[in-house]
Formats: sequence, structure tokens, C-alpha cells
Amino acid sequence: MKFLRYIFSIFEAKDKHPYVKLKREVEVLAPFLIDRKIENIHLLHFIESNLKGYDVFKLGNDFVLYFDKNSDAQTDSYIRENFLVFRERLKSKGRDFVYFPILLEKLNLEILPVLKSSFPFFTDSFTDSILDDLQNSEFNIDSCLNEFLDYINYKGKIEKGCISGNYGFTVLEQNADESIEDFMEGYIQNLPVSDKPLVYYSINKEEYDKNKSNVKKESLETLKTIKEQIEILRENGQLSLLAPKIYKFLQNSIDGIVYSNVEPILVTEDFKILIPNYNNLEIKLSHLTKSIYLLFLSSHEPIDLKDLHQHKDRLFFIYKQVSNQLSHDKMMESIEELIKPNSEAIYVHFSRIKSVFHTHFTEYIGFIYCIIGEKGKPKEIQLNREKIVFECKLF
Repeated sequence: MKFLRYIFSIFEAKDKHPYVKLKREVEVLAPFLIDRKIENIHLLHFIESNLKGYDVFKLGNDFVLYFDKNSDAQTDSYIRENFLVFRERLKSKGRDFVYFPILLEKLNLEILPVLKSSFPFFTDSFTDSILDDLQNSEFNIDSCLNEFLDYINYKGKIEKGCISGNYGFTVLEQNADESIEDFMEGYIQNLPVSDKPLVYYSINKEEYDKNKSNVKKESLETLKTIKEQIEILRENGQLSLLAPKIYKFLQNSIDGIVYSNVEPILVTEDFKILIPNYNNLEIKLSHLTKSIYLLFLSSHEPIDLKDLHQHKDRLFFIYKQVSNQLSHDKMMESIEELIKPNSEAIYVHFSRIKSVFHTHFTEYIGFIYCIIGEKGKPKEIQLNREKIVFECKLF
């Protein structure tokens, strides 16, 4: 899409007094941006699957990548000679400069154990196979650039220019008759300062608390370490090389972590909810939410929420087994709150269940595992009962 000039004509509005006129300021586009292709990739288009919600796949908003599909020696030489200068100038705007030819020469695959720890939802043998695949991957400029452009879902025709993170991505073209010197100078001068949304990558403990997660302090510290190491990868540009390859490998191997087939669900003796055919993927829910899910999962008929009180005893029975709480009175209080007439509390749990399943499955498949039903109608899980296996006692 050609970037259009935004020239706003003077807008005049008369006030109640006939002689008073109000004028809107004319907005002038920076000369550098005029007559230049600028294409935006919306975040929703980039995150085409829930797999990219994992931290190791988030490239961030704070980078600028120069690319040229038909790079010449003069351009390459100029970027190399001024690479550190560009890094410093872009650093002052909150950005990290990435140039694949230099990055490939310094690629350090010793960081791979960090990536292994970034996939706790896979078995050790499977993460080992990811690392083996990376070790044997072809890392050259053309393949890495094409994989990167595919990864950010870029469908445009710009052959050279800069890509910057912008809650999605912005691709700005270097014109054919424009020198690399003029382009880089104009680009850096006109690039807005990044607001560095570091919270986007940090451990959100409030979210853990809100969902009543039982993640222990040691686990949080481990996650924090992993995230810090991934942040180093992100800052030095290696994530822009590795993430697309890992993502492609997962897609080719198991359609990513966003599974596209309905598989049997297993509830173990200790009440873990697993999808055995997907590397024993565990569906993790807080105790009360899990109890509600197991109530619906084990019910052979849809449950009308107006009649939820009729299932109070069985829900309490399940909750006592799933939960590690000692106070049965508090547990019953939670259930009583849930089954009050006109209570909306259960929808919070439905939403949490939906969120977890849609993290691991395509929207359609996740829908089949969730508790659903039209407004005012009974709710149910549409999963075929032949695909549900209970190793525990729920009755």
C-alpha cells in the first residue's frame, strides 16, 4: 500500500457568534516519509497462533532490523562500518539494531539450553529434538530473512528498508534511487522513541495471585531467570533468528503447540487433566475452576445453571478431592457463592477454562473442550464421551 500524504484542509466552524471562526491546524507529514512505501503488520496478524504467546516467540517492540533482499557490497560495507554508530543512536531511542549478516557471524548456539527450559510443556526428549534440529539448521542470510518475514506474516513487496517493532511491525521502504547513507540518516531522525514496555516481558505476579495459582517462589525465580536470558537473546537479535526456526519446526512436527485435532482427555488419579497424545499436555486450572470443569466433564447431560444448586453435593465432593484446603467450611462458602440465584460468578471460571484451552488449541478445537451453551440454555462440554478417560473417582 502506498503511503498516502495526509494533508488536512483547513476546517472552519462557526461558533454561535457569527464573526468567530475556529481553524484546525494543518498536519504536515515529515518530508522523509512522503512518497515512500510504509506497511504495517497488525499485532493480531503477527500472532496468528497462540503459540506466539509464549515468551520465547515474542520479538518485542524495541528493535530495528535493516534488510535488503538483493544486498550489494557497498550497502553491506556501509552498514558494517557504521553498525556500532547505528546501535548507539538507536539505543538513545530505546531500540536495538539488528543486521542479519553480522548477527549470523556471531551466532552463539551455546544459548540453546536456555531455549530448552523455555518449553516446560514438552517432554525432555522432544525439547532435545528441537535443539538437535537447531544445531543442524541452515543459518544463512537468505533463509533466515525469508523465515523471519514469514514469521511476522509479512506479505508485502518491499525489497529493502527497515522493520521496527510497533505493537506489531512497521516496514519502511528504502527507495531505489536513495543512497543507504541518506536512508539511514532519515530513518533514525524520524523514528519515534520506543516506550520500552518492559512489563510486557516481566513476571506478572498479580496475575498469578488473581488466578489463585499455587506456583512456588522457586518456580517464579526459575521463570524469572529464563525470561532474563530470553531478554538477552531478544536484545542481541538472536531471537529474531532462532524464534522463526523453532516455530517452523514445531509447525512441521506437531502443528505447533496450538493443536488442530481433537484428542482424548485423561483425568489421572491425582486429578491432573492431561491430553496424552500431545506430549501429556497438562491443562492447568485453579482448584475450584478445575472442580467445576470436572463436574461438567463427568456429566452425561448438559447442566442448566439455574439448577446448579442440585449439583452442590457432587461439586463439593470433587472440590474436596482436588483441593488441598483443610477448611471444608471455606470450600462450601465458595460453592454457595457460586450457586446463588442469578450469580454470575461461574462465568469467571468458564472464561478461565476457555483461556487455558485456547492457549493450546486452535479456536475451533479449543471450543470443543470448553464449557459452552447459548445464553439462558444448559451448558455442556461437547467433547465425545468416548474420548474422556477417568482414572479418579468423581462420584
